[in-house]
Amino acid sequence: MLDGELLRRRLAERGLSLACFAPPETGSTNNDAKEYAKTAPKEPVLFAADRQTAGRGRQGKTFVSPPGGLYMSLLLTTELPTEGAVGVTGCAAVAACRAVEECAAVPARIKWVNDILVPIPSSGRWGKAAGILCERVETESGSALVIGIGLNVGSAPKVEGANFPPAALARPDHPVEPELLCACLTERFLSFARDGFRFSRAVREYRERSVVLGQQIVFVRDGISRTGTVRAIDDDGSLLADTPEGPVRLDSGEISVRLSPRA
Repeated sequence: MLDGELLRRRLAERGLSLACFAPPETGSTNNDAKEYAKTAPKEPVLFAADRQTAGRGRQGKTFVSPPGGLYMSLLLTTELPTEGAVGVTGCAAVAACRAVEECAAVPARIKWVNDILVPIPSSGRWGKAAGILCERVETESGSALVIGIGLNVGSAPKVEGANFPPAALARPDHPVEPELLCACLTERFLSFARDGFRFSRAVREYRERSVVLGQQIVFVRDGISRTGTVRAIDDDGSLLADTPEGPVRLDSGEISVRLSPRA
């Protein structure tokens, strides 16, 4: 169970002083942050739990959030930069990979646009260890930004038919302290926030960590399933793919990407 007092100590050890709410269970940390944004806070606020009863993912999908994970949202009193949501999510993904590698000592990769992958032991496969959801909040006092992430820390839920099966960060020989991981993620998210979430500062690393570059993908646009081969990740975070109908630019707000079974 997430220890709120230990989390505050871990934040303090990294020189971070910010309001922190860490109940054992909540509906959704992103929803908590969006509701708190109505109070017009002047400084970042952290929300964390080790279980969600109403977790959300991109495009309104349910995010499975069983006990033993880490679910956190950082509320920032800043608007999305001109580079937009894809770039912010890209920066958050790079920050998350760095934190995972520091705290779990496993390599981390990115499945465009918001999933963090780690190796599944003794399988030769990659599995999904985390998902990111960034949201803009409009209030009477202006705009704010919520960076939410859910991570499988000690165990992974069972999800049938997943393109990348769920994977846990912890290993028998390397347990992961959720409070330390949460503090590390907060520190790295705030670092990108101070830099204005300029994706240009993260794009090279994002490309190096990508598992979709050069791969055949299946994507859905306007309700129609299509196929293509990923040619590049653009400087704004968009995915560039070649399809039988010609080149396309994919934005996270309009598509869902899966690797082709042949990839």
